[in-house]
Amino acid sequence: MPCLHTESLPSLPAEGRYGVTSARRGSQGSRSKSAKKGTNGEKGSCVERNDSEKEQSIITSAGWFFSPLWTPGAKTQRLGFRMGKDSEKVKAWLDDHSDSARSYFSRSSRHWMHGCVERARAAQTLKTEPRSKMTILGRRRVSHPPCGPSRGHVHPATMERPHSCLSVHQTDDPVCLDRVGGRSPRSLQSTYFSFSPCVSRSKCLPHSLSSPRPAGQCKRGESCNFMMRLFGGLIRPLQNKIICQILQHLSEITQAQRCCLSMTTVDKTGVKCLGSLFQSDEESVYGYTQAEWDKCIMGYVVSTGRPLNISDAREDPRFQIELYEREEDRPQSILSVPILNHKKEVIGVVMAVNKSRPGTCVGSFFSEQDEKVLSSHMVLFGLILENSQLCESSEQERKRNQVLLELAQLVSNDYPSVDDMLIKLAAFILPVTKAQFCTVFISDDSSTGPFSKMVHIEHKESNCSDKCSARDYDSSDISYMYAVHVRNSMKTLNIINRPAQISKVSQIRSLICTPLRGKQRDNVIGVCQLVNKMPFTETEVFSRADEHFLEDFAVYCALGLQKFNAQQRADKTRAKLAVTKEVLSYQISALQEEIDALEEAVIPSADVFSLLDFGFSDFDMSQTAMTQAVVRMFLDLNLPQEFNIDYKTLCQWVLSIQKCYRSNVVYHNWSHALRTAQCMFAMLQTKELKSNFSSLEVLALMIASLCHDLDHRGVNNSFIERSNQPLAQLYGHSSLEHHHYDMCLLILNNPGSQILSSLSLNEYRACVQMIEKNILATDLAIYIEKRTNFFKLAQSNSCLWTEEGHRELLRSMLMTASDICAITKPWPVQKRIAELVATEFFAQGDREKYELNIQPMHVMDRENSTRLPHMQVDYIDGICSPLFEALASICESCSPLKEGCRRNRKHWQQLADGGEEEERIKIKGKTDGEREEAS
Repeated sequence: MPCLHTESLPSLPAEGRYGVTSARRGSQGSRSKSAKKGTNGEKGSCVERNDSEKEQSIITSAGWFFSPLWTPGAKTQRLGFRMGKDSEKVKAWLDDHSDSARSYFSRSSRHWMHGCVERARAAQTLKTEPRSKMTILGRRRVSHPPCGPSRGHVHPATMERPHSCLSVHQTDDPVCLDRVGGRSPRSLQSTYFSFSPCVSRSKCLPHSLSSPRPAGQCKRGESCNFMMRLFGGLIRPLQNKIICQILQHLSEITQAQRCCLSMTTVDKTGVKCLGSLFQSDEESVYGYTQAEWDKCIMGYVVSTGRPLNISDAREDPRFQIELYEREEDRPQSILSVPILNHKKEVIGVVMAVNKSRPGTCVGSFFSEQDEKVLSSHMVLFGLILENSQLCESSEQERKRNQVLLELAQLVSNDYPSVDDMLIKLAAFILPVTKAQFCTVFISDDSSTGPFSKMVHIEHKESNCSDKCSARDYDSSDISYMYAVHVRNSMKTLNIINRPAQISKVSQIRSLICTPLRGKQRDNVIGVCQLVNKMPFTETEVFSRADEHFLEDFAVYCALGLQKFNAQQRADKTRAKLAVTKEVLSYQISALQEEIDALEEAVIPSADVFSLLDFGFSDFDMSQTAMTQAVVRMFLDLNLPQEFNIDYKTLCQWVLSIQKCYRSNVVYHNWSHALRTAQCMFAMLQTKELKSNFSSLEVLALMIASLCHDLDHRGVNNSFIERSNQPLAQLYGHSSLEHHHYDMCLLILNNPGSQILSSLSLNEYRACVQMIEKNILATDLAIYIEKRTNFFKLAQSNSCLWTEEGHRELLRSMLMTASDICAITKPWPVQKRIAELVATEFFAQGDREKYELNIQPMHVMDRENSTRLPHMQVDYIDGICSPLFEALASICESCSPLKEGCRRNRKHWQQLADGGEEEERIKIKGKTDGEREEAS
């Protein structure tokens, strides 16, 4: 069988004692020795050199082509992207479209590779030189190990489905598994090639490789068809069968008793170490570990990155005799060569054990030529592994992303109980990791032990059914002990039990366990555990990829538990809120006697209550008269008839509104609500507004004006925010106004007070939206934002009643005008109301001083109580007068409000001036007294 020699790949990169450098030296040395022959030998040597050079041109291009598929520099330069002015743009484009570039290069490389392989085969079939060039040289090349004649191999794509593959991290659905161990091509692969242990050669090798055959010579200058065919046809992850075939091939070309292969991996600490072991001898069936001397020798090669050739391992001081377990296991000659990737990093190591002379049982040692031949094979073998790794890692990422998306979707669903959620999640992870059992231990603050409960799920591959149960844990169970250990250590645990350690008490063959972390890393809310890799898989050991899957699964489990707990808390909060609303509805509902009395009472006319007078005052009215006045306003506006409002329902609603205002608040109470509603009623009865507003707008304005300060606490929004009250946390801005609106809706939806129940759905939505905007408009901060546009419309006389934006703006200004209408009342009423406002303000200022330790505003500081007239003048000039003047320009019937505000300003200005004069007199008298004392 032709074998790939170092001389055949002068362009392949390598370093150390193998690869290009040593290959060229070996080739030149061989040719120089041939040149020392006689004249007969010179001619033959020249002929072979020419043939070899022709053949090298083919292999050189193949060597360039066999560079790793994902090296962007090589790919871009081969396609003509040299270092030019646009090279940086090309590189940037390739970086931004890495997936497309990788796919294109991989596809193009496969086409070029197949063409190169076919050209090499065609060149071999056209050769007419003698079979052995050694006879032309006049001697036999003893440095080349014997190798059998070329063997016919089936192309990997046409081989039967393998029993197991290189990676142990497949995520096939159990339904797709054959009973013979075949697998779906959709498999998740490992990035670090954690090889599964190889079964016996008689089980994994084809018959052609298992049967003995005579050794033959590898022809110089010819490539190894076997290795090239593997590289050319390998477009999927490498399979365990192919690994065993390659090791058998290496054993034959080196005449070794057996060959071993171990790939490097990275442990949890990030240190490179050896993974599982493959070997070619049929007597051994490897388990999960390897012999100590195997580890010692291969580990040495991995650490140095150079080949190791030992003629007698028993006398080598680096490897002690006590490491060998049995006498018959003690090796004599050893040749170990590292496998490098394109970054010159060691990704694996091959070791040939015990060189044997053909036809004898006498041992020998591996020659330098054996080392060159094995090293040349490792160059191509490294490319094969890297290409397989690229395919494997891309498939792994695709599968991993798919699994994470599925888990995220499962977590986002709603479940009736936490058991149902965990069972759904566990049922998804079991086929992915090929585990037999999944157990989730849940911690609870209320439990006395480490865990409060556990959810156990069993996966049976035979009928693809899942057996789930939620039960109490058994503290004597070994799996529970492992879970407690992981909970305390907060680290992932992966254990393997030897067959001798498996008993009737503990049937655990393999186990991985990881903690479920809460919002904080040191908060463990549970433990997730997978037990026993399913039989008939490539290994019964949970790999690092399984650990990563379980850790990802644990993250989603923790998110699911937290989501479920938050949902439970939200459900309890909603239940408590419903109970609170029920209690509140009872408390704010008027007594039946009061409702009956108001319903049966004769309501006086608007003239009796002076409801059409802007100078209305409620100081001399009783509580009964105040509620009757509200009913009269609704009746005169024809709202009960317009919207089919039941009269008893209207009475109960008015009484509920009255009850919802706090009686201990000095100013913002039921009296203020009545004065605001009366001012709105008087304005709506003017001819300009009455003819332009619809009945639904009038209803929304009257409800909003009566409810705009419901449950007022006697403080403003600034105090609510500074004291960090729940209202500020709930609403953020305009906290009090939002609360007033919510209380209004609560009463409107309270049984017996539903005055809007007869409205259609569209009318109800429109009315509620207007009520909300009207109540929010009473916040002076919102008024200041909107008044500029309103003043412009008033000055230009461009207010359009057909424009909805103008109508909404006018409704907001009417709400503010009604809210501050006290400044327009007759002077005695206005002065009394101003004193009530000052009392409430000064009370808030005292709380800010003594409770919040902050300096209150000057209008709320009790030390400025003597400056009340000055503050009132500033209030009229800054807030009130501009609004009433603009409103009077649009609605002339509202002029009394402007005139009343102007009259009250004169009174406050006189008080301010009189107070200044008194202050000057006091200061002058004090100064004169001091002078008299001084004289």
